[in-house]
Amino acid sequence: MKITMLGTGTSYPDPERVQSGILIESDNENVLLDIGSGVLHRLTQLQFDLGDISAIFISHFHVDHCSDFLTLCQSMWLTHSEEPLRVYGPPFIHEWSRGVRDIAFPYLTEKLDVQISRLNENEITQVGDISVSNCPTIHSTVDTRAFRVESEGKSIVFSSDTAPCRSVVELARNTDILIHECNWLDGPHPEGVHTSPSELTQIIEDADPARVVLTHLSPDVVQNTERVLEIVSRRTEAKVVLAHDLQSFEI
Repeated sequence: MKITMLGTGTSYPDPERVQSGILIESDNENVLLDIGSGVLHRLTQLQFDLGDISAIFISHFHVDHCSDFLTLCQSMWLTHSEEPLRVYGPPFIHEWSRGVRDIAFPYLTEKLDVQISRLNENEITQVGDISVSNCPTIHSTVDTRAFRVESEGKSIVFSSDTAPCRSVVELARNTDILIHECNWLDGPHPEGVHTSPSELTQIIEDADPARVVLTHLSPDVVQNTERVLEIVSRRTEAKVVLAHDLQSFEI
């Protein structure tokens, strides 16, 4: 599998980082995890054919994780994409889809075959040679899902937005790559929303991934890269990196 970090930022304006999005390419399929603002632009920078998207998995409905969905739909229509677009997300996805697509832009329903499916906790969704399992995270009161993507014996786990969460640790156990959010620095912050570097050390020790990629990076975290990496790496032999947009990994 090839993993490309399309967007590694947050809702904070950042000229170098767009919002959440990951492209996963297997031998036969192409899956998007999240589609925040700027992700479509990153795909066009890669000269990626939008008609080749096999499925999109949306972790939750904060705008920095889903706001390019309508833009993608319109672009696929304008480029005459004839393939159905499969979209998966937490149970609210049907209400969300009706609001952003059927009501706001009803003409798109006639131009593009979008197939919406809700994710049940801990179920496995098969997309060709890719399997995607999910679990709930702890992210305020918002129903948010982490994803484990597997193909040909390899796996990656994307935490999405979460505070330290036992179900995410279990989902990530022994994965090849753990892509985990690191939204803020150590220090006082609201509980049950995001993860700090020191909190990540325990998550990584428990999950024991082969590699760790930090994403959902606020400007404060980026400005303190060396310090963040030193803290996160304290109790692991795994290689830890702060992701940047368009960075790719292969497993």
